[in-house]
Amino acid sequence: MSDHFLTKDLQLAGLLYAKGAGFIGVNRSGRLCWFVFENHGVCEKLQQQFFSKSVDVNAKEYADALRTLKDLVFANEQ
Repeated sequence: MSDHFLTKDLQLAGLLYAKGAGFIGVNRSGRLCWFVFENHGVCEKLQQQFFSKSVDVNAKEYADALRTLKDLVFANEQ
């Protein structure tokens, strides 16, 4: 898992998903969900752009990504 990027931030995960960062899955740690993506370097760069508000993303793709990730989180609840 050395080149993987993990985040528990749904909005950041939505951006990464919408930008095609290579979604691997959701890892649970108790009630906490971690979103796992490929290519740590690409994700780090997108994260920096996300927090500096300098990234462009298609609004529809971002909304769809958030919906998909929420569906995955709640579908896997036990």
